[in-house]
Amino acid sequence: MCIFVKFKLCIEMNKLELDYNSTYVSLNLIDELDYVIGEYGKPNLTFIYTLNAFLEAFVLNSIFYISEQEFKHMQLLSKSLFPSGRPILELLSKTNSMKAISGIGNNIGQVVSIIKHDTNNPISYQEKIAEFIENGIDTKIAREKYLTLSDLNRKVEKLKFLNIGKVEDGLIALESTNTPEDFFNALNKATYYSNVQSVLPFYSYKQQITQTKIRGISKEIIKGITNIFEKKQDAINQYFGCYNQQIPPLVNILLSQCNSINDIPDKLLQLRHDFTNLRKSIITYEKRINESQNIKEQIDALEEYNEFWKLFNKKYTNSSRLVFNFWDLAEDSNLDQSIDNAIDSGSYSNIVEDLNLGKVIGKSVKKLLEYSNEKRIINRFRGITDLWKLFNDSPNVKDHIKNYERIFNVELDIESIDRLKKIEQK
Repeated sequence: MCIFVKFKLCIEMNKLELDYNSTYVSLNLIDELDYVIGEYGKPNLTFIYTLNAFLEAFVLNSIFYISEQEFKHMQLLSKSLFPSGRPILELLSKTNSMKAISGIGNNIGQVVSIIKHDTNNPISYQEKIAEFIENGIDTKIAREKYLTLSDLNRKVEKLKFLNIGKVEDGLIALESTNTPEDFFNALNKATYYSNVQSVLPFYSYKQQITQTKIRGISKEIIKGITNIFEKKQDAINQYFGCYNQQIPPLVNILLSQCNSINDIPDKLLQLRHDFTNLRKSIITYEKRINESQNIKEQIDALEEYNEFWKLFNKKYTNSSRLVFNFWDLAEDSNLDQSIDNAIDSGSYSNIVEDLNLGKVIGKSVKKLLEYSNEKRIINRFRGITDLWKLFNDSPNVKDHIKNYERIFNVELDIESIDRLKKIEQK
């Protein structure tokens, strides 16, 4: 059975909110995983990051999104790129949790081929598509044009996607070109009002960090509060900025259970199953955060959730991901008044209790709230694999590398790892 039949597609048209506890997974990152775990080629150093980022998402998130453009491209070229099968894509399809988001990517394409079909045969179009999916194009050509792998020594400047559409006298194959920056910016725009995470290839990591940090206007809140409560800056950052969320060393857990690459898909699925209750708790938290009537309720939910994470991770050696909280501040939110009250009482909690309900919202979302008559505070957060923690020298990382070398039959030199750390620090 073809992969595209097993893939359950759901196009989310013009929706501002995606599913709770969801993540966007780049098709290019899935390609990297299938290339290595499908044993089409050996991993390079950046694959350490690729595997960690994907496994974190696969275990901790409930719903997986790709773009509609990537979905159509995947349908057409999976057989050409990976003739012996796609273990990771097939694994994702088994979860019945994959969906597609429309409106991401450059849909303007260059015609690269014209395919004739019988206009008198109403099923000719479907037959031609099925024929192309089955036969595709030469694997070597497909990989040269469409397989994009992260590499420390090569900057990725273009992403190409293929699509086939109807014209009056036949079919045309269109090739659309995106830069990683443009594609990521389109993803950010489409998911701006949701809590959806994103799992991107290593070459997009810098942009992901940069764009995530500057989102919203949370810094205005932090600046106003920390001027008064300098000693409480760490506590304030926990709510209004970024912090490290501890997670189990998932890749090390996975690889330690495997004897070979062929064991990875089944062990991945089992690991996801083991963390089912955790994913349910994350959904409960996100729902509670978004349905809270005021900022105090949201912070109470956040404190309860952080306590859950601490207890959950006690039995594991700590690794982490960066979590960014975005609290958007509108005009006349009574921030000044709430700070004055906090000064009088000496209590930090007064700040969040006194903020005017419905005023801690983004300026750009005012019209949306007026249109839909929603009066709630919006909190958005994103989690990103923390490379600094991942590559920092620790016993956990040493075990990680040892298992990585054993499973993939490669050797990782210390100089390359140090180079990767320096790139990440920049």
